[in-house]
Amino acid sequence: MAAGPTRPARPGGGPFEQAKAALTESQRRAVDSPSESLCIVAGAGSGKTRVLTLRVARRIKDGSADADHTVVCTFTRKAAHELRGRLRLYGVPVSTPASGGGVPGPGVRAGTLHQLALSLLRRHAYDSGQAPPVVAEHRYRTIHSIVGDPAAASAVDLEIGWAKARCLGPGTYADAATGAGRTAVLPVDRIVEVFDAYQLSLHRRRSLDLDDVLIQAADLLHGDAGFAERMRWRYRHLSVDEFQDVNPAQFRLIETLMGGRTDLCAVGDPNQAIYGWNGADPALLDRLPDLVAGMQVVRLDDNHRSTPQVVAAASAALGSAAAVPPRSAAADGPMPVVTAYDDGAAEAEGVAALLLDRSADGMLWSDQAVLARTHDQLSVMRQALTREGIPCRIAPGPESPSGERGTSEVRGRTTSGSSGPDRSADDAVELATFHRAKGLEWTSVSVVGIEDGFVPIIYAASAEARDEERRLLYVALTRASRDLHCSWARSRTMGNGRKMERQPSPWLASVARVSRTGTGRITPRDAGRRIAEIRAGLGR
Repeated sequence: MAAGPTRPARPGGGPFEQAKAALTESQRRAVDSPSESLCIVAGAGSGKTRVLTLRVARRIKDGSADADHTVVCTFTRKAAHELRGRLRLYGVPVSTPASGGGVPGPGVRAGTLHQLALSLLRRHAYDSGQAPPVVAEHRYRTIHSIVGDPAAASAVDLEIGWAKARCLGPGTYADAATGAGRTAVLPVDRIVEVFDAYQLSLHRRRSLDLDDVLIQAADLLHGDAGFAERMRWRYRHLSVDEFQDVNPAQFRLIETLMGGRTDLCAVGDPNQAIYGWNGADPALLDRLPDLVAGMQVVRLDDNHRSTPQVVAAASAALGSAAAVPPRSAAADGPMPVVTAYDDGAAEAEGVAALLLDRSADGMLWSDQAVLARTHDQLSVMRQALTREGIPCRIAPGPESPSGERGTSEVRGRTTSGSSGPDRSADDAVELATFHRAKGLEWTSVSVVGIEDGFVPIIYAASAEARDEERRLLYVALTRASRDLHCSWARSRTMGNGRKMERQPSPWLASVARVSRTGTGRITPRDAGRRIAEIRAGLGR
């Protein structure tokens, strides 16, 4: 168990003082560390966002950093929005971004690494009287127009992203891909050909894609000493969240922007490194203390969100892939449940029944989630939930550079556990892939389809890929704060309509040893109770 707060919150203290007073000893060490070079290794549920923002606020308040020269980078606009909100709450001035490369407002700049890179390119264009860069969205669409086949376009899209994450072009991709053991549905020569055509298409439109933005921003800093000096003066205090997801192109930008300085705070969790398939290099977090002189390392290993029972199940799934065994500092909760269903339809029906029961006990729909490894699995779950009248939504897709998100349509209607007409229209069960669920949390989580071929995914052939799949399962399980239900099906109708016999994930047995075993049988719901729930949902 983690040590408790070293002193109580002062009566009448502001949000900053109150939040700082509530820190554990290890969290306080990270916030108060006098080292300008700091690596915070923060596990799931360890309060890393609070620690990061409190550290930034503390430095600005005590004068060891200047708000106008501080930049905090993360990986999604949603996370950046949360960072800005917390900093404002702690009384720190936060910059308002300017369009077209103009001068940003005063205060801390908080955004994604891509936004930082784009702001550098726009600043350089503004200073030199050039047109600002045009960012091309929807790489897949352009690639699809070149190759025609959707599956081939998806494969090439992935390979181009992987290559650019390593600062590779069409001419250097083939050898690197072969050396890394990359496999795709198209021959390497064909991928190179499409890669070349894609880059030519960007050139003709005088545009960059998001990966090019990172590469060209670093190129500018390398090639224009005067510009680099001005930007290093502007961005002299740098913090980067989710450092385990940094890829070589992003690290090159970070390293070039620092220019030999050491004022860097990096926050990451090696147990949540799940983007190696897309070019991330989780080894960068481990190597960082050797790459940045004088870097202090502080560990935040206590999960304050998930119960010991949930953490035990997640740790069992992680097994030998764990960088550091996680531990829980939360109160006890119910044992997780592992259930084997006869088929996919029975699994979907069983999960729907669980959701209804929890809602009938007063839990909000939005406090519940269903997580699966693939989008196809989520579609099956949505159909089952919709049939039961359970409001649900597929988590939106990744953000585009313009800030647009994929659609998130709510299906079904509230039929139980409702407080009548005051129940929010946003109150819906979230359906998300394991990757999309990262950084989110719910009281109750059902993780479905934990079968060999899904977990690990069938194309995870190398030892590194399988370790990443284990970490991905760990991420999914630690999204639950209290109630965790894991399930698999003995047979499943696949997307092509073929019924296949299934086997549990090789890692599920370890989870089952620290969990209860579900029956897999669906208990008929009492008709009188069901009518009462429907009436409650209608506000009668």
